[in-house]
Amino acid sequence: MISILTVNYRTKAYLERMLATLFAHLKCEAEVIVVENKSGDDLVDLAHDYPMVRILKSKINLGFAGGCHLAAQHAKGDYFILVNPDIEFTEDAVCTLSKRMRNEPTVAVGGISLKNTDGSQQSCVWGFPRPMDQLMLLLKLPHLFPNLKPIERWLAKDFDYSKTQDCDQVMGAFFCVRRDVWEKLSGLDRGYFMWYEEVDFCKRARNAGFRIRYYADIKATHAGGSSFTSLGTWRKQAMVRRSIRRYARKHFGMVWWAIFLVLEPVFLLIAAVASIVKPS
Repeated sequence: MISILTVNYRTKAYLERMLATLFAHLKCEAEVIVVENKSGDDLVDLAHDYPMVRILKSKINLGFAGGCHLAAQHAKGDYFILVNPDIEFTEDAVCTLSKRMRNEPTVAVGGISLKNTDGSQQSCVWGFPRPMDQLMLLLKLPHLFPNLKPIERWLAKDFDYSKTQDCDQVMGAFFCVRRDVWEKLSGLDRGYFMWYEEVDFCKRARNAGFRIRYYADIKATHAGGSSFTSLGTWRKQAMVRRSIRRYARKHFGMVWWAIFLVLEPVFLLIAAVASIVKPS
C-alpha cells in the first residue's frame, strides 16, 4: 500500500483541488493522511466530502518536516509520498511512481516531472548545496551576476528533464520514499522548520548508499509556493538562513557553520534591504 502524506497550512483551496484530481486518477490501494498544521483552516467540509481521508490536527505549527513526521507516524504504507497541497494530478502519478520504484530496489527517493500551471517544465531537480553556492545565495550575488558557475551547478541548469536518470535531489512537493529507508534514516530532520529538509534527506540517503531518481515520463502540475504567500520576505529569508546553517553544520562541518553564523549580521542587513525592495 501507498501512504500519501500532505501538510496543510492555509492552503485549503489547493488541498481540495489536489484531492479531487488525486482520486480522479488513483488506481491502486492507497491511504491519504492530511495534517492540518495549526493554520486555522476549517477542514470540516473537506472531511465530509472525502471520508476516506484521515485528517490529523496539530496543536502547534510543526513546520513541513514536523508535519510530515506526524503523518508518517500514522501511515501504514510501504511507500510514503509527500504531496504538497498545490499539486494538481493529470494522471495516476502515485501508482505509476511506486510501481517503478518497486522494480528498482536501490532507489530510495523518487521524483517526477513537475509542470508549471502554464504547462512549462518546472525546475524540480538540483545538485547538492556546497558552501560557496550557499554563501553566494545569502549575499544575493545571483541577482547581480546571474551566470555564476557554482549557482548554475547547484540549480542543475544543464539537467535534461526529458530523460529519466539518477540525480542529487528532487523537489519535496512530490517526494516518494521507501518506508524502510525513511525508518532507517529517522525520516525528515525535524530540526528544519522549512526548507532544506528534503535536501538533507536525499543527502543522507545517498551517504547511506541509496539512489535518488527522477522519472521524466511521470507528470503532475505544481503551482508552487502556496504555503508561503502569507509570509513576508523577511520571515522567509530568516527561515532559509536558519536551514542553511543547520545543513552546513551537518554536511559542511563546524568551520563553515561558524562562517555562516559570523556573517549573520551581514545577511540580516542584505535581507532587510531585500524586504524593502520586495516586501512579499
